[in-house]
Amino acid sequence: MDIRIQKSEFLRGLRLAQNIADRKSTMPMLANVLLRASGKNELLVAATDLNISLSAELGSQNESEGGLTLGAKALYDIVASMPDDEVHLARRENNWAEIRAGKVRYRLAGMPDRDFPQVPTTDDVSFSQVSAKTLREMIDKTLFSVCSDETRFHLNGVFFESDGKTACMVSTDGHRLSKIERSLEAPALSAGIIIPKKGVAEIKRSLDGGGDACELAVQTPAQHQTPHFYLRTGTITLAVKLIESEFPPYDQVIPKENKRRATIDRGIFLDALKRAQLMSSETRGVKLALEDEKVEVAGDNPDVGEVHEELPAACEGGKLAIGFNPKYVVDLLSHMDAEQVHVELGDELDPCLIRPAEDPSYLGVVMPMRI
Repeated sequence: MDIRIQKSEFLRGLRLAQNIADRKSTMPMLANVLLRASGKNELLVAATDLNISLSAELGSQNESEGGLTLGAKALYDIVASMPDDEVHLARRENNWAEIRAGKVRYRLAGMPDRDFPQVPTTDDVSFSQVSAKTLREMIDKTLFSVCSDETRFHLNGVFFESDGKTACMVSTDGHRLSKIERSLEAPALSAGIIIPKKGVAEIKRSLDGGGDACELAVQTPAQHQTPHFYLRTGTITLAVKLIESEFPPYDQVIPKENKRRATIDRGIFLDALKRAQLMSSETRGVKLALEDEKVEVAGDNPDVGEVHEELPAACEGGKLAIGFNPKYVVDLLSHMDAEQVHVELGDELDPCLIRPAEDPSYLGVVMPMRI
């Protein structure tokens, strides 16, 4: 194996690969990236942690074909530091790699490519072209509320539904929920799928470096022994193994009829909650009180102090005082773009529904705390 490749082209594949490679695994090979030269001008770069796999077909000038695996993080750092635009990489005896650019020369220990795990292929997969911007927005507005408790694996991802024209993403950690619907001509699914949190984060990373369009494909448990969600951006393909579990019936959590509603400036509300958060703790939340023309935000902590603030708001349905964890509401408001938000409430122990005033297709639910 002996290749020459432009530094920017090489980094295009290595940037994503080094995030996927699993340096903490007991299998040393999973910390490596696969390099395989074929023909005169193609280099395959692949990485996997056995749940998320990436394959990138990069343009190169190949003096000879062959394959090799190298430490993903070390190779990325080396190539990123090279002074010239062109990188020359060649396999030497005992799976060592010589990497040169200008007058800089590295030698890096590698492993044979035959031992690298097989990454999923897309030969029998049908892709649909979708808006990368829309998909990125849906991920941004749901990823933050995915459950981090690994024992609740059915909540460790984003739930994705699609009828072929409209797609929906939902995430929850049991204390809060985020849901967004957008027009997206994704593959139609007979049932929703759960995309794991790390996989969603890597999908977002791939979209950040791509253009306006991307391609999606889904292999459901009914279609394939190992179900996957596929994302293709140009010549880079990401395969994410799905969580095979049942997502809770999220519609039952979303309040349908609320007696009270406050319409309030999102920025003013967000800043007030951040100030009140300084007086809160895990056991002591923030109190929200609805009056006729105002919302009162208050917090007190016997060990620190207290805060009280009045915000102008248009309130309907009568007075109410409710407590909640301010972090959950701050996270939700931070991912909304609207100037005004609706805060919809039932009674003091009912979930709080928050949605942008001009975008009913995005909403968040926050469970209350006793005050």
